[in-house]
Amino acid sequence: MKLSVIVVNYNVKYFLEVCLHSVLRATRNKAAEVIVVDNNSTDDSCAMVRERFPTVKLIENKDNKGFSKANNQAVAMAQGQYILFLNPDTVMPEHFFEHTIAYMDAHPEAGALGPRLIDGKGQFAPDSKKSFPSLSVAIFKTTGINKLFSRSPYINKYYAVHIGERQTAEVDVLSGCCMLVRRTAMDEAGGPFDEDYFMYCEDVDLSYRIQKAGYKNIYYPEVDLIHYKGESTRKMTLSYVRIFNEALVTFVKKHYTKRQAGLFILFINAGIVLRAILGTVKRGLKVLHMPLFDALILLLTLWGIKEFWVSEVKNMAPITGSIVYATFPAYILLWLLSLYFNGAYDQPYRALKVTRGMIFGTIVILAYYGLLPPEYRFSRAIIIFSGFAGTVILLGLHELLYRMGVLRYIPYDALPRKAVIVADEHAYKQTAEVLRQVNYAPELSGRISPSADGPGALATIGEMKQLLFVTNVNEVIFCINGLTYADVFRQMQLCGGDYEYKIHLPGGQSFVGSNSSATSGDLYTIDRRFNLADFAQVRNKRMIDIAASVVFLLLFPILLFLVKRPLTFLGHCFRVLFGKLTWVGYVPGVAVQHLPRLRRGVIYPYNILPGYEPADKVKTGMNLLYAQQYTPGTDVGLLLKNYRYLGS
Repeated sequence: MKLSVIVVNYNVKYFLEVCLHSVLRATRNKAAEVIVVDNNSTDDSCAMVRERFPTVKLIENKDNKGFSKANNQAVAMAQGQYILFLNPDTVMPEHFFEHTIAYMDAHPEAGALGPRLIDGKGQFAPDSKKSFPSLSVAIFKTTGINKLFSRSPYINKYYAVHIGERQTAEVDVLSGCCMLVRRTAMDEAGGPFDEDYFMYCEDVDLSYRIQKAGYKNIYYPEVDLIHYKGESTRKMTLSYVRIFNEALVTFVKKHYTKRQAGLFILFINAGIVLRAILGTVKRGLKVLHMPLFDALILLLTLWGIKEFWVSEVKNMAPITGSIVYATFPAYILLWLLSLYFNGAYDQPYRALKVTRGMIFGTIVILAYYGLLPPEYRFSRAIIIFSGFAGTVILLGLHELLYRMGVLRYIPYDALPRKAVIVADEHAYKQTAEVLRQVNYAPELSGRISPSADGPGALATIGEMKQLLFVTNVNEVIFCINGLTYADVFRQMQLCGGDYEYKIHLPGGQSFVGSNSSATSGDLYTIDRRFNLADFAQVRNKRMIDIAASVVFLLLFPILLFLVKRPLTFLGHCFRVLFGKLTWVGYVPGVAVQHLPRLRRGVIYPYNILPGYEPADKVKTGMNLLYAQQYTPGTDVGLLLKNYRYLGS
């Protein structure tokens, strides 16, 4: 057999579906086998493979064995002269193997080959070609300095920038997301992936061993491959830094001398610590930049109103600095907390949330003001006018700085987005019908014909670039029905990175893509969507829990006579307050593994009726409905109706 394609999958069913569809197109009429190794996915990936791709050989692991072990399982049964190690979040054109295998056949010195990688917007991905991690290369990469000098052949040697994007050449390291390996070269290099690597650097190790065995690793940009999860998706989280460092240390200890390895590890650990610190600061600023900006504006507003009120309105004695320092920080904090809990910093951005947050914040501040000692209560009018002026100024500056590109958020009126579908008329109707069932789907502007003859279409595919520009369309959905993947690649790169692209398979239920190289893949699917998977709703639920607990504690002398088992109820109040329980949770004893996680509940998401126990099917349905349609009012209603059983 000429070729074996190996794909290791873990919980990316819809990306795997598109990947296999493209692979089977590319291997049509070729002596090839496709093997999928599933690392115990819980998203029905295996059922999808069996149903949609019955010719694919499927290995179903009962646990997550990691990238290396899973690939090696498939290598043990693979019969191909060439083996392609392929990630499930990739898409290949139909001519992929015609070009790559022809090159490998003509160049016996080539031990492995990797294509030119592009991200979900058709932009070149720099991790297509890399260099071995020498001391300087690793330091520049782990500290992130290489990003500051991205064109320097020395500082950014990690991404082998000395080799052109369109230049076929020998490189040190090929990306493990798509690596075509000559079987004999791999065997001479000591076999497939080293299982000491659970994640990261296994491709570096194999590339290194292939080169040491006397073969070449070839970067081959004559073919492109979409990789939705590029190098840039690996954010500088502490978890990633730790795992990547461990993998790098394993490589260094294996292939470097003891002295080199010791010095290498010392410098790398220092770089890892620096990168982790910088990454933490960067993520913190990304989350807090808007609240910090608002805090500064509210402080200046409060100070300005205070000065104007004292000198121009009341002509009173100046408010001392000690009073200002004791009260202003608390006022600013209360406004920011109110903005946060009213969703002012959630996406999409809405002016209504800012207004509501400032109103509630002002009311809370006035209540807090009334509790202060007399010497700290200078004037309620200052707070009221500051709240009003602060609201107007925040709304104006948010809009101005958004248009200037300083503040980045998704405006509420920017949703839904405008999209076109590239498909023939029949496929367009089917695709549009599926899209109508999707939450948060874009607004359809019409159809682009994949052929030169397109009656009823907005334009033909040859005119797509011009049409997108003049109509302000944001997104293109390619329906792979009468359209080749090569066409998709060509149009993505022709139209450029200003648009978002999705791929839809005939008969499929999803729209797969990635809106930037900094995202790990996006998809629309008609699978169930859960409100309780949304961070804002999780936060709201927690706030309901805290507020209810405080109210129950204040009213306990009354509730003592209304609630069954009042002492247990009192304990529940404290356990919910400290995050050990939630007032309303899933019904235990029925399947909840596919639902968003919740703490154990005091009561369940249905009206309790003494002496009656719903059937398990009903309980499962109530759990599902609760997770899908949750709002804060859901919990409030259930608490009011079931208050007698809060001590159960």
